[in-house]
Amino acid sequence: MNIDEQIELLMQGTEYGDEDLKKAMATELRTRLIESQKEGRPLRVYCGYDPRTSDLHLGHTITMRKLRQFQDLGHEVTFLIGTGTSMVGDPSDKDKLRAVLSKEETEYNARTYAEQAFTILDRAETKIRFNHEWLLDLKLADMIKLGSAFTIQQFVTRENFRLRWEKGEPIYLHETFYALMQGYDAVAMNTDVQVGGSEQLFNIITAGRKLQELYGQRPQIGILLDSLPGTDGIRRMSKSLGNHIPIKATPEDMYGKVMSLPDSVMLTYFKLVTRYTPVQVKEIEAALKTGSRHPRDIKMELAREIVEIFHGKAAAEEA
Repeated sequence: MNIDEQIELLMQGTEYGDEDLKKAMATELRTRLIESQKEGRPLRVYCGYDPRTSDLHLGHTITMRKLRQFQDLGHEVTFLIGTGTSMVGDPSDKDKLRAVLSKEETEYNARTYAEQAFTILDRAETKIRFNHEWLLDLKLADMIKLGSAFTIQQFVTRENFRLRWEKGEPIYLHETFYALMQGYDAVAMNTDVQVGGSEQLFNIITAGRKLQELYGQRPQIGILLDSLPGTDGIRRMSKSLGNHIPIKATPEDMYGKVMSLPDSVMLTYFKLVTRYTPVQVKEIEAALKTGSRHPRDIKMELAREIVEIFHGKAAAEEA
C-alpha cells in the first residue's frame, strides 16, 4: 500500500466530532508514516482496555480491528490492560460513578479479555502490557506534576460531569485522576499513536498529548473510532441493552443476529468490524445506492465475513 492508501485505511471509521481535528490527525499520521518508512522504524501503537467484563461483544472489537490494521502494515502494537486505571474506572461516557474493581476481578477479566482479542490480533506480534506497572509507582510529586497540566474547568465542563453537576450528584475527585492516568500511559510507553473510541477524545487528544509534551515527548496521534450500533440499529451496542452480538456466540447465532440488523447500519459494520478495505466498502456503498445488488445479499456477505473472523470459513459457510 502506498501512503495515501494507508491513510485511507487507518482513518476508516474514525469520528472526532470536528472535521478540522480529523484532518489535523490525518496530516500528522501522514508525516509520521513517511518518517517511519524512511527511518525503517515501526510506529509504536497502542490501545488501553479496562477489563470491566470478561464477555466481549462486537462493539469491543472495533479498536482491535484498527490495531490489526496497524500490525498488518508492520507497526508495533501494544494491547494495554488497565490494571491500574480500572482502580478508578473510566468516567468518559458515563453519567454516574463507576464501581471500582477488585484486583482479582481485574486480573481474571484481563486474562480472558486478551485471549478473546487474539481472534483478531496477531498473537505473535502483539505486546501485552499492564499499566499498574508504572501507575502504582507514581509518587505524590508525580501526581502534582500531572495535575499541573490541567484546570478544574476542563473536567467539570465535560458533558458527563456537567450533567451530574447540574443534577446535584457527586463528582468524586478520584474520577478526575482517570484522564491523568491514561495520559501517563502514553508517556510511560512513549507512543506514536493511541487508538480509542470517540468518547475518549479528552483522554487521548487533550490529556495524552499534553502530558507527552510536558515530559518532552512528541505528542501522539489519536485515532478515534465511531461507536457500533446494536442490533436495534439505533443505540450503541451494549450488553445491558440486550442489543449486542457476543463474540463467543455460536456461528449460527452470530450469523442470525447480523442478518437481523437494519439495512441502514450495514456500511458502519463493514467499516468498523470487518477486514474490508476502503475500496471494498465503497463498492458495497455503490451497489446499495444503485440497487445493483439486493441489500439481503450484501447482509449475507457481511454475516459470513463476521462469522468467519471468529469461527473460521467452514463454520461461516455452514451458518
